Amino acid sequence: MRFFMISCKKATYLVSKKEENRISWWESWQLRAHLGICSLCRKFEQQSGFIGRMAKQVTMHETLSPEKKEKIQAALTHEH
Repeated sequence: MRFFMISCKKATYLVSKKEENRISWWESWQLRAHLGICSLCRKFEQQSGFIGRMAKQVTMHETLSPEKKEKIQAALTHEH
């Protein structure tokens, strides 16, 4: 049984890796088993997912106006 269990450190790593869609089926199985018994890691997974969703929303809506882009370009041009 110990062969199947992973530490909280490994579980949090796998949660992050899963968010990037880079988790193998074996890692997914280990993570699910760990999350089934560890409430703290389940909470970490929830919080990590929330932060990821909020970050995507911010970047989707964050654009610079043409005026701000011109101002930045002018500042960069004057530096060189």
